[in-house]
Amino acid sequence: MASWRQKPALVASCILGLSTAFVWSRYYKSAAFERPFHFSILTFLFCGLALPAYAKYIIHTDSRYVPLSDGSPSTKTFLADIIKSPLRLRSLSPSFALLLFCVVARTVLYWRTIRTIHCSWDGLQAFLPFFLAVYDFLDLRPLHLPRNGHDAQGHPGASSALTRYAVVALLWGLAATDTLLLSERTTGAICPASPHIERFIPLAQLVTLALDAVVVSHVAKLRQGGDGQFRTWGFLGTLFLTSAAVLTFLGVWSSFDRANFRWNLLLSWFAVGDLVVNSLAVTVGIVSGVHLLGYVHPTSVSVLLTTSSIFVYIQWRIMDGTMIKVWSNWWGLITGVGLFLGAGILLHLGRAATFQLPSSSGDNIISRNRYGLFALVAFLLVLCQTLFMSPGGFRPTPAPIIADLRRESDAWIAGAGKSKTLEAAVSEYKRRYGIPPPPNFDKWYEFATSVNSPIIDTFDQIHVDLLPYWGTLPSVLRQRTTHLLEHPSLSMGGILIEDGKIDISPHIHGTHRWMMDVTKDMVEPFARWLPDMQLAFNLDDECRVSVPLDRMNAYTEEGLKARARLATKQSLLSFGGAQNPPWAKDYLGADESIWKEQSPWFVGRSKRQIFYEWILPTCPADSPVNKYRWWNRKAECLDCSAPHMTNGFVSNWTLSGDLCHQPDLAYLHGVLLSPSAMAPSRTLFPVFSQSRLYNFADILYPSPWNFGEKVEIENNKTIPWDQKLNSVYWRGASSDGFAVHGSWQTFLRARFVHMASRAKLSVRAKSLFNLIPSRRDLSISSLRSALTPSTSSSSSSSSYPLSEPSQASQSVALAEDRLAINVSFVGNFNRCDERDCAAEHITFYGSPAAEPPPSLDFQEHWHHRHLVDLDGAAFSGRFLPFLKSGSLPYRAALFRTWWEERVHAWRHFVPLDVRLGDLWGAVDYLGGPGLAEADEIAQAGRDWALRSLRKEDMQVYMFRLLLEWGRLVDDRREDLGFAVGGKEA
Repeated sequence: MASWRQKPALVASCILGLSTAFVWSRYYKSAAFERPFHFSILTFLFCGLALPAYAKYIIHTDSRYVPLSDGSPSTKTFLADIIKSPLRLRSLSPSFALLLFCVVARTVLYWRTIRTIHCSWDGLQAFLPFFLAVYDFLDLRPLHLPRNGHDAQGHPGASSALTRYAVVALLWGLAATDTLLLSERTTGAICPASPHIERFIPLAQLVTLALDAVVVSHVAKLRQGGDGQFRTWGFLGTLFLTSAAVLTFLGVWSSFDRANFRWNLLLSWFAVGDLVVNSLAVTVGIVSGVHLLGYVHPTSVSVLLTTSSIFVYIQWRIMDGTMIKVWSNWWGLITGVGLFLGAGILLHLGRAATFQLPSSSGDNIISRNRYGLFALVAFLLVLCQTLFMSPGGFRPTPAPIIADLRRESDAWIAGAGKSKTLEAAVSEYKRRYGIPPPPNFDKWYEFATSVNSPIIDTFDQIHVDLLPYWGTLPSVLRQRTTHLLEHPSLSMGGILIEDGKIDISPHIHGTHRWMMDVTKDMVEPFARWLPDMQLAFNLDDECRVSVPLDRMNAYTEEGLKARARLATKQSLLSFGGAQNPPWAKDYLGADESIWKEQSPWFVGRSKRQIFYEWILPTCPADSPVNKYRWWNRKAECLDCSAPHMTNGFVSNWTLSGDLCHQPDLAYLHGVLLSPSAMAPSRTLFPVFSQSRLYNFADILYPSPWNFGEKVEIENNKTIPWDQKLNSVYWRGASSDGFAVHGSWQTFLRARFVHMASRAKLSVRAKSLFNLIPSRRDLSISSLRSALTPSTSSSSSSSSYPLSEPSQASQSVALAEDRLAINVSFVGNFNRCDERDCAAEHITFYGSPAAEPPPSLDFQEHWHHRHLVDLDGAAFSGRFLPFLKSGSLPYRAALFRTWWEERVHAWRHFVPLDVRLGDLWGAVDYLGGPGLAEADEIAQAGRDWALRSLRKEDMQVYMFRLLLEWGRLVDDRREDLGFAVGGKEA
C-alpha cells in the first residue's frame, strides 16, 4: 500500500472536508461565531505560525523540495525566517497588498453579517465555485499544475467549457440557497425596511465570497508556481500574521466605547475554549486547503468546501427537527432536495468533464469524478434521511395538552382551598411548609374567609420567594432595606409600618408616587395586625436582584437550617419584641443631597445585553446556557424550547420562564438584549417587585397597577362569546426594551407585529378565495373595504381599519367564522435612539412621513375573541382584565407575577413560547376546529379570575406575605409562630 506522502492531495482533501464538517457542526452553538473579530484574529494568528511550520516539515520530509538549509532549524531561526524573509521579499508586492485587503475586508464584512444575521441568506457559500469560475474567466494568466505541467486555461475550448461550468455552478448555488430557504424555521427577527444598511447584508455576503474567490485563486497560483515553495508558505504566514495585527488594531480602536471594551476583553472561559477549538479547526482546514491547492484546481477545493458545509448544515437541521417541521409536504421535499441533488451532481460531473487533464502515469492528479461521487453519496443520504423522517403533513394540535392540564388545574384548585377551619389551615400549613404559621395567622385566616378567598392553603410562591432570606440575618435584612430607602437614585419607594399605622417614605419621584399610594391603600385594612417594619418597593419596571447560584444555594441551605430549628420549638412567641439594632430612621429627614448619592451595590446596565452577565451566573454549570451559545438570532433553537414544549406547544408554563435551558433568548427579548432601565445587584437585597424574571430573586407582590384598576372593563360589561369577532387583536407600544444599534429587530413585540403583518396577507388571500363563491351578497366595494388596511397605514402596517369594525369586516370575520387578524403598533416610537426610531417608523408604518395609528379606547379589546398579551419592559398589566373579559387570552412572557401559581396554562389562558413559533398553530386551532375549546378556556378563565383575582384576593396575598416577612426581619424569628390552643405566648 502506498504511503500517505504518495497521495498528499487525497489526505489533504479528507482533512479539509473533516475540519469543514466539524466547524459547521458547531455553527449554531459555538461562542466563536458570536465573536467574529476574536475568532478571525485567533485563527489568523494560528495560521501565521502554522503555515511556515508545516512548510518546514514538508520540505524536510518530501524529496520533491530542496531544503533551504541543512538540519532542523532552531526556534529562533525558524521565527526569523517567518518574519524577515517573507517581509523582505514579498511584503511590498501588489499581491501581498491585495490579499491583505481581501482578508481584512472579508473579516469586517463577516462581522457585519453576524451582527445582522437575521438579514442574511443561508447557503450563499454554495456560490463560491461560481465566483471562482468567473474569476478564472476574467484572469488571463495561465495556471500551471506542477505535477502535470499542463495549462488548463490554455486547453482548446477551455473558455467555453468554463462558461458552461459557471452556469452549472450558478444553478448549484441557487438550488442550495433555495433548499435551505425551504427548510428555514425562523424566530421572526426583522430585517428593517429599506433604505437601511441591514438590507444590504446579502450583498455583503456575496462580496465576501468574491473576496474569498480572489484569495483562493491567488493562493493557488502561488502554490502552483513551482518556485520558492518555502517562501510561498512563509509569505502566506506573514499575510495572516499581518491580518491579525490589523484586525487587533481595529478591535482596540473600537474598545474605546465602554460596551465594546467589556465585550472585547471580558471573555468567559467557555468563550475562550470555543474560540481556541474552532480556531484550531479552521487553521487545520486552511493548512490542508493550502496544501491541496498545490495539486488541484481551486474550483475543486471550493466544491469540497461547499458540499461539506451544506451537507453538514442540512444534517444539522434534520437532526434538530427543523426540516421535519418545515418539509411537511412532498412538493417541498421533491423541489428542495431533488433540485439540490440534481444540481450538485451536474456541477461535479460538469467540472470533471471540463477540466479533465491528460496524464502520463497512474499517479496523476486526483480525479474530479471522485468529488462527484462524494456529492452523489452525500446528498443521496440527505434525500433518504429526509424521506424517512418527513412527517408527511402531520400537524399536531394542543388538544391532548389541554385535557391533561385541565385535570391538573382542577386538582390544584380543589387542594388550594380544602381547609374549612382555622385548625385545619394550621395543620395544612405545617404539613406543606414544615414550620408553624407566623403570628397573627388567625387574623389572616379570618380576613381571607371574610372575603371568600378560594385559596387558603397554597401559597407556595411566597415560600419560594422568601426561603433565601431565611439564610440572611434579620439585622442584615433591616440594614439592607434601609440602604435601599436612603438612596433615592435606586428608584425605590418605601412603606413604613409602626404601631399599626402606615406612612410612605420621602424621596420618591412624583411620577411614581401613585404606586406607593395604591400600595398603602392595599395594606391599610390589615396594618394593625402587622409588626413594625420598613419595606422597599421597586419603582422601575425591570427586576433588580440577581444572585449567583453558588451564593443562592448557600442562602437556601442556611434558610432550611433556620426553618428546621423553628420547626422544633414547642413554645412559640408572637410579634412585639424590640430589634437590635432597631429600624433606622435618619434618612427620613435627609436633605436633597441624598439624591446625588450612588449605591456601590447596584450597577447600571441599561441599553446593553444582560444575559451573559446576569443570567448565566444564576444557572447550574451543566445547564445549556453554560454549555453552548445560540448566537444566531434568526434561527429557532428547537432544543432550547424542548424541555417545556410538547408537539410544538407549551406544556410546562413554569419551566418556559427558566432561562437556564434557553441560551437563544439572549437575543430575543428586549429586557435581556437592551433594557430601558436596569440597575441590578448580585447581593440579596430585600426588594419587592411587581414582576421578575425566573432567574432573579426579587420578592413578588400584587401590582399597584392592577389593584388600582388602571385598566379595567368599564361597568363590568362584557360581550358574549358568540357576539365577538373571531379575530386576533393587539394594540400597543414597542416598550419591551430601548432600541439602539438595531436591537429592536428581535424584540418580542416587534417580532409579533411583524409576524402578524405577514400572516394577515395569507389570511386575506384565503378569505377572499373562500368568500367569493359563498357570500354573493357582499359587494366588491365592501369586500375590498374588509380586506384592505386603512389609508392611514401603509401596506406594511399590520392593522385593519382602526375605527369600529364595519359591517363588511364583521361579515369577513363571521362568515363561516373565519379568523381575522387585527394587530398594530400605535403612536410614535420613543424608547429608541434617533436612527432606530426612524427605522421602526419606516418598517411598521411604511414611510418617514406616515402618520402613526392613534391609540384606541381600551374597551375595543372586548369585541375580539383572541387577545394577545406580551411582555413590555416588565409584565403586562392588561392580562388580568383580559382574563375577566370572556375573550381568550394568549400570553407570551418571561416575567412572572404573584398570581402565577393560581392561573393555569391551557385551563385559563393559552401559553405561548416567546419565540412565537407556536403562535399561529395555536391560533389556527383555537380559531377554527378548536373554537369550542377556546370558548371553554375563555369562560373558565373569566370565572376563575372573578373568584381569585379580585382586589380582595390581592389583599389576602399581601397580608400573608407581610406576616411572613415580619417574622423574617425579627431577631427572634426562630421562636415566632402561631399555634392553635393558646400555646402562642
